[in-house]
Amino acid sequence: MNSFKENMVNKKYLLNNQDMSQFIANGYLLLKPDYPAGLHQTIKKRTEHIFESGDPGNRILEQVPELYEIFDHPVVKGTLQSIIGLNYIMQPHRHCHVNMPDSKGQGWHQDGTPRKFQGWNHPWRRHHRSRMAMAFYYPQDVSTETGPTAILSGTQYYDALNDTESMPGLPICGEAGTIAIVNYEIWHRASANLSSDKRYMMKFLFHRTEEPKEPSWNLDSGSADLWNQIGSTNDIDITRHPILWKSLWNWYCNQNDDSAVSQPDTLDVHQLVQELDQKAEVAERMEATYKLGTIGKAAITPIMDQLNNGISEQNSLNLSAALSAIGGPAVPVLTDMLRHDSDWWKRACAADTLGDIGKDAKDSVQSLIEALDDESDWVRRNATNSLGIISESLEETIPALIRAMEDAQPFVPINAIFALTKIRKSHPNDDSLFKDVEPAIHDGLDHQHERVSYYSNYALEQFNQI
Repeated sequence: MNSFKENMVNKKYLLNNQDMSQFIANGYLLLKPDYPAGLHQTIKKRTEHIFESGDPGNRILEQVPELYEIFDHPVVKGTLQSIIGLNYIMQPHRHCHVNMPDSKGQGWHQDGTPRKFQGWNHPWRRHHRSRMAMAFYYPQDVSTETGPTAILSGTQYYDALNDTESMPGLPICGEAGTIAIVNYEIWHRASANLSSDKRYMMKFLFHRTEEPKEPSWNLDSGSADLWNQIGSTNDIDITRHPILWKSLWNWYCNQNDDSAVSQPDTLDVHQLVQELDQKAEVAERMEATYKLGTIGKAAITPIMDQLNNGISEQNSLNLSAALSAIGGPAVPVLTDMLRHDSDWWKRACAADTLGDIGKDAKDSVQSLIEALDDESDWVRRNATNSLGIISESLEETIPALIRAMEDAQPFVPINAIFALTKIRKSHPNDDSLFKDVEPAIHDGLDHQHERVSYYSNYALEQFNQI
């Protein structure tokens, strides 16, 4: 069986401070590793042959095993390790996108935007902390004429854009073997293919399995105010989102957010809360979110007052993002909302936000486990995902996730399987904790829903590599 080698690489392949700051601000990095001669041509020929019989979907890796070499390259692994941690895993979503000759391309979009699926047509909460990354790989030369994938640099934190059609974007062009590592949330599209050739792009997703404990890149900590020093020496405009970016930098470094502002009066806090309204410009909402985060505990009551004021689903997501930016001090009110609020949507927001806070929300684990019995599918889905992120109290969490695999709503067992996979990969030596996991996942192979079966097979492959 083909498999990926362990992620650890020589330190020389890890990113440096400048690289990381660029990724935080711009949401992408371009790589051009030195692959063996003929590798990309072989991948392209195999891909062309496979597509003669139809789109292989997520099974492109099984049918083109040479792709293992692409993602085993130390430059690629070093970049991914720097961004999403040493024990990252490849998601089961792997796809080859074909841009046909004379195509008009796509509109700007973010991946993961929900579609109507068993009644789950609700706004999607975008998460700013990088627990996922995408790789765009070209097996052939790509120019502006052949329909490259284009991105909108720096838009990965925006849940909406103004006047997207007027934005040309950055076309990702290059010779065969070019790879872009991008933030999962970045706005992107396929450009118009003006040529007579098909353009192939392999899109693979990778996921963090544990929260940052320390910087996973080559951190040069020579400055007491490192982020500001970086921002002044590279080509990012640090005046655009200074509080947001610094907050994320500190999260990557596993440091407390040291970007606190002076304590505002009540009027200032209420003004910031009002700026989270969906009618405000998205950039303004981002700044208001993280200013509230730096205020901390004093901002919680005004936010909760607004949440309890009968607002729209989208506005509740904006307010939840502010509670996530506040972090640990917001955990008690979120836990209370999850356990007691009569509005299923607010319970779902609470479950999701606790996961976004991460390890600082470890005191919410029992409440999240109880939420796996919530009447709302959406609450159960979010609670399952959050338990996989927080990854605490495993003696209780793991059996609860095993039970969640029996849920009738397919996305709940899918999230449970993936959560168990992440936890297992981040605890490779704790075999006794997982003695009941593999039998449960084996049962999932025969699930009536194809995606549950597919995720079960994926999980067993990951377990076998430990």
